[in-house]
Amino acid sequence: MNILFISSIFPDASHASRGTFNYELCSALQKAGSDVKVIAPQAWTEVLKEKFNGVKQSSTEPIIHQGLETHYPTYWYPPKILRGQYGNFYWNSIEGTVKKILKSWQPDFILTYWAHPDGEAGVRVSEITGAPCGVLIGGSDVLILPDSPSRRQKVIDVLTQSDAVIPISKGLGEVVKLYGVHKENVHPVYQGVDIGKFVTEDKQVARSWLGLDPDRPLLLWVGRMVSVKNLEMLINTCEMKANRGDDFVHCLVGDGPLRPQLEQMVKEKGLEDIISFIGTVNHEELPNWYQAADLTVLCSHSEGLPNVFRESLACGTPFVSTDVGSISEIADSSYAMLSEPGNELELLHAIDTVLYGSYQEGANQAERRSWDDMANEILLLADVLRFPPERNDQLKSEIIEQIQNNDDESSDQMMH
Repeated sequence: MNILFISSIFPDASHASRGTFNYELCSALQKAGSDVKVIAPQAWTEVLKEKFNGVKQSSTEPIIHQGLETHYPTYWYPPKILRGQYGNFYWNSIEGTVKKILKSWQPDFILTYWAHPDGEAGVRVSEITGAPCGVLIGGSDVLILPDSPSRRQKVIDVLTQSDAVIPISKGLGEVVKLYGVHKENVHPVYQGVDIGKFVTEDKQVARSWLGLDPDRPLLLWVGRMVSVKNLEMLINTCEMKANRGDDFVHCLVGDGPLRPQLEQMVKEKGLEDIISFIGTVNHEELPNWYQAADLTVLCSHSEGLPNVFRESLACGTPFVSTDVGSISEIADSSYAMLSEPGNELELLHAIDTVLYGSYQEGANQAERRSWDDMANEILLLADVLRFPPERNDQLKSEIIEQIQNNDDESSDQMMH
């Protein structure tokens, strides 16, 4: 099957950790026998900055090794204004690349990640080629973007015009239905992890490799430093824990626009010995951080179903999170604890309970879902969409039921 994947959230040589989950999915689709081509537009602000520094946009080594044909057109748009027109700017930026690809190759299925503007581009390619399109929904694209009056209808148009809406959790599936998407077109498919890399390991070995103190309790946060992640609350919670006299370290893995502000906050509170800013970590090295940690923590205002927790569990590390989005779908009480959003005292209680309890044993027994599992379900769905409905209604129902059963079994295994 020929699959055209479109998303600006995809790794490149300068941003190797960006959208690695999309790379993993495309890689799994290709390994399953599909011919996958990727269009990954890059913001012009980044492109110009990198050109000034003599950097050329290119694929990462894993992408090259996997043989994924990846294109990086420049995405031209006016920052922070005319956001309702971002779909048009996005399309104008990639149209030449699309036409170049279509000269010698035709997709059987178009798959995009993020409802807008990426999903709008997928709908356009579908209209041009006649191939069905599916849009993967990650979370904020339906939880936050519709709050913008200029983008709400654009998001709804993508959801209702796509042949399949593929949220990464059942909770997000219920959200998209609120925007008028027929339930027959909503197909939740859980993400996976690289079960060959994200594995359990002796904590002392992992800490030795990272040069960390073998005795201090280690908390871990992984993500992009943006406002929705509510890192100020995490810092305040660490301050309360430190003021009690608790000895621990909290490593923040990732980067983002709020990092300077957060570093200043940590300095003002005198927490430099407690909170450590690690920065961006190569995806190949990320398992070592989960393996070294006693606990993974998020306290976001909003989430879909962050794959951070699947990766953490695959490495045998329990987690604590604010109870937002669809996190409760995988938060079994044997290896996780949720707290009320915005409640620092409750978050601190959850951290203490899991950190000093017997939750790691539960994490060690959690189900490991692979990217191959997700890719196979996407391919089944794509096959369904390609069949003429008047001749294959029964087969379509059977395959859709199989996808749903697979997700139910996966969810049940995570919870038991």
